[in-house]
Amino acid sequence: MSESSKLPDGLPELLAHLHERQEKRGNCTMRDRAELWLRFGGEQMDISPPNFHHALATWLANAGLVHKDKTQDVAAVLYCLGVTNSNNLFQKVNQGKLVALGIGKNGRRNAKSKK
Repeated sequence: MSESSKLPDGLPELLAHLHERQEKRGNCTMRDRAELWLRFGGEQMDISPPNFHHALATWLANAGLVHKDKTQDVAAVLYCLGVTNSNNLFQKVNQGKLVALGIGKNGRRNAKSKK
């Protein structure tokens, strides 16, 4: 595991850890959210409101949770279900509140990243 987070490195262990947090209704810290987003290529994606659903679906495909051929379908479903970018990692990124955690306002990894 990296020094900056308590998140496991391997995908099976990471998923087990996230399942455990969900079952306990435990919160993921903003540091954990930032690291998780950056791990699977989030720094290369535009997470502005018009592109949010596509970026999220692409991230899910990069993480191996969605088949790459289904990315556009997943984006459309997320949009229809009303999955929003408010009050979570994506809103905090757009507000510039995660610069100290390595994500700039554009959603990409920034130079001020703590390692």
